[in-house]
Amino acid sequence: MNFGILLLALLSVFSGVLQIFWGMAVAGAGGLSWLGGLLVFEQTTRAWGGSAVTGGVLGIVVGIVQIGVGFGLVGRQSWAWWLAALSAAFAFIHPLVGFFSGNFWALVGLLIPGAILFYLFKAPIRSQFVN
Repeated sequence: MNFGILLLALLSVFSGVLQIFWGMAVAGAGGLSWLGGLLVFEQTTRAWGGSAVTGGVLGIVVGIVQIGVGFGLVGRQSWAWWLAALSAAFAFIHPLVGFFSGNFWALVGLLIPGAILFYLFKAPIRSQFVN
């Protein structure tokens, strides 16, 4: 087992667990906010709470996928390689939006997903995931 692949797998599982807990916290806070807005007839609070619940549930789903990717990377599954590459590619979106909104330092956010993509697309690494 390549150390880099093992490191990516461990980080994927770790971040997946954190994502699940964060998603539960956001969904819980959103649910309380929605309920509070419902009780005092405040539309804005209720709308924010509903959006937070949706975002929290989405975060939980993403966390579960990240955990699956981590285990798939350890097992050298080609689908896990594709999901890891896609998630690193999607991680480019937020820093690029920040950069084009005028934040030059947002480019620092491109370093980690860029390094992950560079590593995953190296021929010796990619060849370990061909089924």
